[in-house]
Amino acid sequence: MENKKKGFNLRTVIPLATIIVSLVFIVTGLKNYGFWKAQPTPGFFPIIIAVVLLASSIACFVQIARDKNSDEVKYNRNELMVMLGAAGIILCTFLIGLVPSCLIYIFLWLKLVERAPWKVIIIIEIIMAAIILGVFTAWLQIRFPVGLLGDLIF
Repeated sequence: MENKKKGFNLRTVIPLATIIVSLVFIVTGLKNYGFWKAQPTPGFFPIIIAVVLLASSIACFVQIARDKNSDEVKYNRNELMVMLGAAGIILCTFLIGLVPSCLIYIFLWLKLVERAPWKVIIIIEIIMAAIILGVFTAWLQIRFPVGLLGDLIF
């Protein structure tokens, strides 16, 4: 048996990156937007999501560190599609804003991957738009990025 020294690979880099991202969102949310002042502040929901991301990233990192076969990194087609979708949302957020990017992602996923009928797609899109705009924008006053196009319009 050969004793290999374990190093960092792609499987450990991703959880470490998401740990850093979550910490940035927690600190920025608490410092710039607050968490709770008699009611939820604009930082409330992003901080909660960042805490969940932090916990799951730490758990993922620990699981990978314990894995004996962590040098073997293999992704199947569905995993790569989710990664590409996330990258697409991030890129489109800079161009057209977060809300349209997420709605386009949901539309493309339902139509191309799930092959859902038009009626289901339209119903889901309307519900998601109502939740995003009603709950997060109106009630929790979360300011979503509007992208370059939104900056030009507004």
